[in-house]
Amino acid sequence: MSFARVTAPMNARGDNAGGSEIQPIDLALAAVLGGVALALYGVLAIRLARGAYLDYYNLAFDFDPARYVSTFALSPADPGNFKHPLILLLRPLAWPFLALGLDPKPASALVMAGFGGGTVAVCFLFLRVIRAGRPEAAALTILFAVTGTQIFTAIIVEAYGPAGFGLAALWLVTASRLADGKNRLWQRYAIAVFTFGVTLTNVMQVFLAEVLVSLWSGGPVRAIRRAIGFGLVLGGIVAVLAIIVWHDALRTALADPVLAVKEIYWLRTKGERTGPFQVVRTFLGYSFVSPEYDFLHLPEGIDMRDFRGWRFSPIGTVAIWSWLIFLACGAVGALTYARTRWLAAGMATALVLNLVFHFDFQFRGSLYIYASHMHFLVFGLAAGLAPWVREMKSMRWLYVAAVLALAGLVGADNLPIADAFTRTFDTVDIQCPAPCTEVPQ
Repeated sequence: MSFARVTAPMNARGDNAGGSEIQPIDLALAAVLGGVALALYGVLAIRLARGAYLDYYNLAFDFDPARYVSTFALSPADPGNFKHPLILLLRPLAWPFLALGLDPKPASALVMAGFGGGTVAVCFLFLRVIRAGRPEAAALTILFAVTGTQIFTAIIVEAYGPAGFGLAALWLVTASRLADGKNRLWQRYAIAVFTFGVTLTNVMQVFLAEVLVSLWSGGPVRAIRRAIGFGLVLGGIVAVLAIIVWHDALRTALADPVLAVKEIYWLRTKGERTGPFQVVRTFLGYSFVSPEYDFLHLPEGIDMRDFRGWRFSPIGTVAIWSWLIFLACGAVGALTYARTRWLAAGMATALVLNLVFHFDFQFRGSLYIYASHMHFLVFGLAAGLAPWVREMKSMRWLYVAAVLALAGLVGADNLPIADAFTRTFDTVDIQCPAPCTEVPQ
């Protein structure tokens, strides 16, 4: 059965009732929402870049911004590692800012803000494709823009902002393919290469999306065959790009493959593991509403900030419970509404697989560092009531009001925390020299 057979035609208002095409007004609204978000993130990112945070590793969330400032804007550039194999190819994005005379830190910070604004625009288009009405889609996009992980990954120079953008784009294209049956060949490969190159493990979502569409249109045999073919072509493209980026390292690895395997092995995650409840609580809760900080004392003398405990301000307490209720209701709606059920099932499967993966794949108990890999999946499910209410006249406006109220609560919690964060590291008292990777003697 083809998804396109059950879509509805354009209605009298000119809305795309079937969700199979994006109208020019949707592109314009996406640009406006993304531009406003870019302005917000840009102000916060530049303010953070004025301090010392981007000079160090692990001052908060186990992020390594100093490495990625080098990747984007310093010479010689840090090429990343096997977990982020092609991220060096994003380096040209900082060149215009450097050409304007900006220093490397603010230049790379604005690249992150750009990815943040782009993710917000993609979020709006995704909501339109799944048949959320324009008012509902706009309200939900505002909510998405002020969620915690979205803000922090849009202002901190790391791989997680680009990763979140790539995954949002992946599910936008997947929803569009289910809606109209179009193949979108070049978009699929471009997003797959981008997603793999920024964070290798996220390629799992790429293949799950491919299988999801193939199962819908042709059954399991076709799904397996097409996934294998897609993987072979993707592997060839990635191999060529990897040779371009890593030709020196690959020559060294071929000269001593045993040593190369050992070096990759020692890059595995280490340290204590948290339980499944903490994994779920972090990715479904803290990722959206920021709690108060916990501090982890690291051997090199840094007291690292992280989100680990269920401690919220009074506004945050209301926001987190309101968000979790909204998420539960939205997920039920997404999984039971005929037009979104198949897509929601795929996104839910990807979410569950990621949650299970992170039961083991953790670094010294830090989980928030991985939140962007699931952030859009969770939000996409949370928005599941939007297609339902669009046909309910007065109910849709109650829904829009409720979403905007929730956005106000979430923003009232997250934005002051993010603003204070940008000022916290104006001066730091750390004994080891930046970026501080060694235990002081």
